[in-house]
Amino acid sequence: MKIPSHPHPSPRIFSCVNVHAIRKKRIFAEENQLREKMEKKVSIKEIAERAGVSIGTVDRVIHNRGRVSEKTKEKVLKICRELNYEPNLLAQRLASDKTFILATFIPRPRRDNAYWSLPLEGIRKAAEELAGYRITVKEHFFDIFDEESFRQNSLNMLVEQPDGVVLAPVFHREAEDLVRKLDMKGIPYVFIDSILEGTNYLSFFAQDPFRSGYLAGRLIWFHLKKHSEVLIVNFTSDLENHLHLKKREEGLRAFLNDHHFKGKVESLHIAPREELLLSHTLYEHLHHKTRGLFVTSSAHKVARSIRKIRREKLMFVGYDLTPDNVQYLNQGVIDVLLCQKPVAQGYGAMRTLFDHLVRKKEVKREHPMPIEIVVKENYTDYSDL
Repeated sequence: MKIPSHPHPSPRIFSCVNVHAIRKKRIFAEENQLREKMEKKVSIKEIAERAGVSIGTVDRVIHNRGRVSEKTKEKVLKICRELNYEPNLLAQRLASDKTFILATFIPRPRRDNAYWSLPLEGIRKAAEELAGYRITVKEHFFDIFDEESFRQNSLNMLVEQPDGVVLAPVFHREAEDLVRKLDMKGIPYVFIDSILEGTNYLSFFAQDPFRSGYLAGRLIWFHLKKHSEVLIVNFTSDLENHLHLKKREEGLRAFLNDHHFKGKVESLHIAPREELLLSHTLYEHLHHKTRGLFVTSSAHKVARSIRKIRREKLMFVGYDLTPDNVQYLNQGVIDVLLCQKPVAQGYGAMRTLFDHLVRKKEVKREHPMPIEIVVKENYTDYSDL
C-alpha cells in the first residue's frame, strides 16, 4: 500500500500514526472483501425468536458456555442446523491475534511429471479464498524420485511449527516416520493422492488404488485372447515403498486372476536412472502377443517411447489428465486415462484443515475420489473441481 507523502516525515509520527492508519485500512479492506464472499448470515435474534428463548440463551448454546438444559440446547441447535447458521467467523478471526500456519508437503511439479501442479492449483485456490482469515500457507516440496529429499524437507517443514499439514505420503516408510512426528506434536494432517492405513490422519482425499487397478484390468480384459500377454510398467525400483503404485498393480492382477486369465502378466520396474534406456527396454518386452499395457504413473513417458511401434490391438491404460498424457491420448497412443480429480483433492484438503482448526467443525474423515474413465472422445468434458 502506498504511504501518503509528508513534507517533513518524522519516524515517530510515521510509527505512531501512519502505521496504525495503514493497519486499520488493511483490516477494513479484508473485512469488506470477506463479507462479500460470505453468505447472508442468520442473526442470533432470529434463532432466539424461533426457539422462544432469550438471545443470551442462544449465545450460551452457540459458544458452549453457561448452563442450559439439554432440551433447550437441542432445540436451539436444531434451529441453527435448519437455518444453516454459523457464528460470525470473520469477526472472530479479525479479533484474534493468532495466525494459523497451514503447511503443504507434496512432490515438486516437474516438466516430466506435471501431475503435481494440479493438486497445487487446488491448494492455492483454497489459500486465496482463506487469505483474509489470517491463514498463512507455507508450501514445502520434495523430489518425487528422492527419499532423502522427503526426509530432509519434512524436517524443514516441522521447524516452522505448522498448525496443520496437507501431505502426499508418496514414500511409505519416510511418510510413516513423518506422521509419527506429527502425532507426537499434536499436528493434524490430511492425506492427498494416497493414504497410510492405520495412521491418525484427520481426513484423506484419495482414490482407491486397488479398485482403480481392478478397473484397469476390466478395460484391458476386453482386448485379451487366451494366450495374450499384459505388461505393467512402474516408474520405481522400490515398489514396496510406493504402496499406491503397488496396489494399482495388485488390483489389475486380481481382476485377471478372478477371471481366470491364463496368459502372461509381466512387470517392469523403471528406476529414474534407467529412463534413458526406456525405449530399448520396452522394445524388448513388447511383442505381437502383448495386448494389454498398464502404466501406473507417468504414462506419457511410455507413450513417447512406443508411439512408433503402436499396435492396433494393444490396449494402453494410464493415469491422469496431464497435458503430456492428453497429447498421446489425442494421437491414439494412450487409449484410457483413469482420473481422480487432483485439483479437488488439494482444494478439499485445505478447506478441511480450515474447518477443523478455525471453524472448530467436525470434518468428514474419508473422501474417496471417483475413478473416472477418460478417453479421446470425452476428455474435454472432464471437470475437476
